[in-house]
Amino acid sequence: MHLFFFDQNISFDMAAPIIYKLSKEKQRVYICNFNKVQNLDQNKVYNYLLRKKNISIITGLDSNISYKLFFFFFVRLTLILPPFIMKRLYKYWKYVWENVNFISKEKIIDIIENNKIKTISFDESLVKKKRIFLLEISKITNTPLIMNHGGLYTVKSKNKNKLKFKQSSYYLSPNKFPIITYNLSKNYFKSKKYNQIGSPRFDIEWLEKLNYIYKSNYKKNYFFKLAIFARPTSTSHESLKLIDKLKKLKNIKVRINYKPRDVWPTKISNTNRSEMQSSDLICWADIVVSYSTSIILEVISRNKPLIYLDYLQIDKKGDRSWFSHIKFIKTAKNTKQLMKLINNFKNNSKDYIVKGRNKKNLLKKFINEPNGKKILEKYFKFYNSFTY
Repeated sequence: MHLFFFDQNISFDMAAPIIYKLSKEKQRVYICNFNKVQNLDQNKVYNYLLRKKNISIITGLDSNISYKLFFFFFVRLTLILPPFIMKRLYKYWKYVWENVNFISKEKIIDIIENNKIKTISFDESLVKKKRIFLLEISKITNTPLIMNHGGLYTVKSKNKNKLKFKQSSYYLSPNKFPIITYNLSKNYFKSKKYNQIGSPRFDIEWLEKLNYIYKSNYKKNYFFKLAIFARPTSTSHESLKLIDKLKKLKNIKVRINYKPRDVWPTKISNTNRSEMQSSDLICWADIVVSYSTSIILEVISRNKPLIYLDYLQIDKKGDRSWFSHIKFIKTAKNTKQLMKLINNFKNNSKDYIVKGRNKKNLLKKFINEPNGKKILEKYFKFYNSFTY
């Protein structure tokens, strides 16, 4: 009775806990991937959810003989090119992601009407043309359009793109930061459109389910295991040099996860380059090193040791991280400080864990619940309200 759209791995990760909860409560869920150059075949969470009897995947491809159909086959052919050629086609892949939609509006409308679908959901980061496509379907079928948050807003920045909030019927916010980021009017965030109910990715029920999916039961080793979350962009080449330096340390096993949001096809994407999926990597690690990203909140929620990199995360001039001035988080301002913190870790590992009141305050600030409980229950109640 609910339809979820996504177009990147991270968009699916945002929706996965909600899809799981609705299915668990015997609600029918349909999922559709806009992206035809990235697939989720190797995603353990995706494969787990597809085995649930209340979850169905739909393609909704436009099968009419048209330019769109021919272009679809052309795109499929480019996916078999050698990686070194594919990497030269960045503008092409970006164009496909931003401008090309192979999903048939007529087929989606039929699916909504035939299956009595009550809601259409998408991730806040969905590109404009696909968002307008869903808005048109929402109006034709008179189905509420729900925009789920695209992240925890860990970086202080300003965004003028407020139109998507007006276009969607409802916005489900993880915390108060979207109000600041988009400078939302008081009338909007006090309206029924704005619903601040936390981040489902960090609900304890979901974190425990991820342990089951990944079967996280890692043995102790003579070396300690370090997970690093990096952003391999032109503005953060320092992170790649840092990884090389960490890998040269003795008695330390280093594994990497790259920021998954990108436009590349699956076989050359950041997700494919990562050695483990993010939650799996956090469970594996003895200590996590990360720039400013929502991963930090999962590390804290799981009571894992953390070092925050305060010198690699900024892409835009003027942006600042919300984590930069938090004294109870172990923070490295440069590589020298990071190496010192790593060397001191073995003797003071408990000092690297955010706990007690500090943990509760931080979770309350970012995911809306100091103990990370009952967030999924709130999402279920919200979606269930449309089924009557």
